[in-house]
Amino acid sequence: MLRRLLPLVPLILLVACAPDISDPQIQHEVIQTLTATIWTPTPSATPEPDTMGVVEILNNAMKGADPLEETIDARFSVLDAHVLSDHVTNQAVSLRINTDCEWVYTDGCTPEKTFVVLLRAFRVNDKVIRKICDDIPTTVNTLQVATFDRMAQKGMLVASWNDVVDYAIGRINGNQLGSRISRLTSTP
Repeated sequence: MLRRLLPLVPLILLVACAPDISDPQIQHEVIQTLTATIWTPTPSATPEPDTMGVVEILNNAMKGADPLEETIDARFSVLDAHVLSDHVTNQAVSLRINTDCEWVYTDGCTPEKTFVVLLRAFRVNDKVIRKICDDIPTTVNTLQVATFDRMAQKGMLVASWNDVVDYAIGRINGNQLGSRISRLTSTP
């Protein structure tokens, strides 16, 4: 019989040693402790970005989206995506997407056109941007789009990540986003 009660001994001791919670002072201290526990931020590790997932999501949204464009103008694809970190804080700050363009009859592979085609892929449906946001760290604040023409780098455009997300979900329009992007003349 004693063996069956032995596992309950810690519980009995806990109840026996518990403070009197009918005391208003103890109730106040318990509430303060619970409030502090709720509001105290708990740091968590930045998840490892799934850049392969970003490449697949965007290529699925871009390839075949406009067969006419791919037949007589140009084909676009995402080559690579990676998250760049700040060297000092080691915090993820930028998502860099390398895109390639293969023109058909005339060179229609400007960095701006490539950027537009890529951003159309972000807007295909709300699942695309949601999946991309799930695959990268929340600390990312910049999108860098490095553009290539048949694997020769042509340029880079940079936009605020928040603006890209706002454009993808329809919170800002193309005029607003277009006025907020920057083109870098020299590329790394």
